[in-house]
Amino acid sequence: MGDKIIQELSTKEIIDLMESGLNMKFSDEQIAILNNDFTRPLLVNACAGSGKTIIFILMALIAIAKGNADPDEILGITFSHKSRVDMGERYNKFVSELSEIGLKISYGRPNFTTFHALFYQLLRQNPEYQQVQVLTSYRLFIRDLSDQIKHPSNVITKAEMLEEMFDLNDYMINQGLTTDGVLPTKTVGQPLSETIDVMSEFSRQNHNQEFYEDYVDVINKYQELKRRDGYIDFNDMKMLLLESMKDPQYLSYYQQIMSRYKIAVIDEFQDIDNLQWQIISQLLAPETMQHLIVIGDDDQSIYSFRGSNPQYILNYKRLLPDAQKRNLSTNYRTGEKILKRVIPLIKHNHVRLDKELLSGRKDIGKFVLYSSKKSGFSGGSKMLKRLVKQINDPEINNDDIAILVRYNSSRMLLADWLANQQIYADINNSSAVLQNNIVYRILTELMKALWQDKYKYFANQANRIGFRAYKDHTDKVLTRAGDEFHKLSKYLLAAEAYNAETNTPHKRTDERIQVYFNSIKRFKGRLEESKDAERKQKLSQSLIKDLYKAATRLTDKYFNYMEEKNFMSKTEVNDIKKYLEDELATYTNIDNFFLDEEQKKAILSSRMEQGKQEHRIQFLSLHQSKGLEFKYVYLYGLTNKEVETAGVAVNEWFPPEMPFDQFVKKWKLIYNKSYDFLERALKAAHIDDYKDITNNNAFNPINLDRTLDKKKEFVMFHTFYKEIENYSEFIEEERRLLYVGVTRAQQELCLRIAPDSNPLLFELKLPKKKSKK
Repeated sequence: MGDKIIQELSTKEIIDLMESGLNMKFSDEQIAILNNDFTRPLLVNACAGSGKTIIFILMALIAIAKGNADPDEILGITFSHKSRVDMGERYNKFVSELSEIGLKISYGRPNFTTFHALFYQLLRQNPEYQQVQVLTSYRLFIRDLSDQIKHPSNVITKAEMLEEMFDLNDYMINQGLTTDGVLPTKTVGQPLSETIDVMSEFSRQNHNQEFYEDYVDVINKYQELKRRDGYIDFNDMKMLLLESMKDPQYLSYYQQIMSRYKIAVIDEFQDIDNLQWQIISQLLAPETMQHLIVIGDDDQSIYSFRGSNPQYILNYKRLLPDAQKRNLSTNYRTGEKILKRVIPLIKHNHVRLDKELLSGRKDIGKFVLYSSKKSGFSGGSKMLKRLVKQINDPEINNDDIAILVRYNSSRMLLADWLANQQIYADINNSSAVLQNNIVYRILTELMKALWQDKYKYFANQANRIGFRAYKDHTDKVLTRAGDEFHKLSKYLLAAEAYNAETNTPHKRTDERIQVYFNSIKRFKGRLEESKDAERKQKLSQSLIKDLYKAATRLTDKYFNYMEEKNFMSKTEVNDIKKYLEDELATYTNIDNFFLDEEQKKAILSSRMEQGKQEHRIQFLSLHQSKGLEFKYVYLYGLTNKEVETAGVAVNEWFPPEMPFDQFVKKWKLIYNKSYDFLERALKAAHIDDYKDITNNNAFNPINLDRTLDKKKEFVMFHTFYKEIENYSEFIEEERRLLYVGVTRAQQELCLRIAPDSNPLLFELKLPKKKSKK
């Protein structure tokens, strides 16, 4: 069948040929989308598992078959390399299968690309950036950047400070809050103190002014180092391209390059950020924008933390007034018996596009619920026993099983426990390996220091014994001794002499460490002398307990401080301590413990090593799982760490996008009828500004309208309104995140409910509980 004949076929005839050649049966919704005439913009509102990538490829093939565009005149933009590769492979597969029934597609294929790759390609057309290389992480310059920190924290390391600085920087850039990549745009020309006040609103942690002063120096140094060595990072690709587009000459040149595309499709449109839209909407030809196709699912918008803005998909009519919307409502991945239980949850969200959620797998699926009276990690739970049984089942492919978690701490303990069962998880994040965790390292390195008489382990954690002041003290002892210690015992001798001469306030700390060291030394001697195997075992177990107690007592003050200041979660710290204590109790030889831990770390940190193991499992965060699917899914560790029961009421009362006048009316109603519960809800949501409102005599809860006539009080209350709106948006994103997790499951989903469970879990239509353990 020649090209001429193809172009004479009607769209219906091409669709019929595709159904035959690809062995597919299209739904009415799919056919409506495939009949798109490319005269108006189109939003494909596609639910999870609805085959949106397939529909995009089919639309492109129809456009090519009908002569609306050649393959190389079609642009498909997505967000990840994996999605880009998947598009290309599917396209090639479909072309090959269609050619077998005589439907010959023009030579070539569309340009499937990511935003980053497209922007980089365009930026390199600029002579200034033709030789630049892509920098994937600031850590290449970590030593130079650490030197810019002039005010080290008493409680976290410089590396941890840098991580928080770059998290803040990424957030501001991706939210479009900065144009210079360093400071908020709205504070340009203002004193640094006011700039710091604004930045502190964007930071997830409470930091002092010195932190933000160092932030400015660090980010400016980072920019300088990139320029010096010819690097640009992913944020630069957007910001530099947007900046160069202000030059009419470059803008015209970029537009000329992009003018080749007659049809453009943006996949995962719910994930687009402000800068990406600003760029792409200017670069595509006006004619292409007039029939731009965007595909996405607002119910899967879960990346606001990195700048994604769901308002683009939610308000697509404002962007593209002539746009039409078509739904893909059928989930062909998730079994009906699982899907029906998550629909009530996602429908709790106030801000979402209307669509039905149907399953293409009728009467399929199993939702297994386990209950527990205990919070935290429990290695003996029935759910985990079921997991281990499935992994070891020769009839089940390990690649068909996945554990999905919300937080790294949940992933960390379970992955380690599974490794003890000779099951190794692809954690996909080195920081989620238990042996790399800061709490674990502090305790085990101090145990090693005392047992192995190693100064380096002690020095690594000195600031966790007595904060920075004690670390400075140990450095002074080292300098005074004029020697590089290898043994802790050598340091203790030098410290004793130094303290006697200088009478430092750290004398008692050194003496405490000496007492612990001497006690362990005596234990070691008794172990070596003992000839009785049973007595030797008891001595060894007592030794391990004493080592652990020494490490925890030396660091109690540090951990208490970190928990009080919210730098660490008390629950997570206690979970790790309890897990470590339980694991130590299974050993009668501390050297074996240290050896086993190093071996586990080596395997869990290396995909190559994991590949050598007999049993493996996918272990992903909910964010990482998006776009994937598994036969068996375990949702684990979904705690109330950030979503407390009372806080959910904030979302019920004050949904996102509630106009200010309606907010005022609702506030008065709730304040007067349920003040105590309102206070609990705001406290659970960590909205502290409510105290400024309720304790301010200028606010009259009976006549709030008159109060808001005053400028100062109006500004204060409007700021409070925005803070509540932000929290309400956060709750809705957490619902979307849980929806993403549940809809990864094809045939079985297992979930554990415990006293510390995320309250949003109870918005699921939960089945009868499996067990009470």
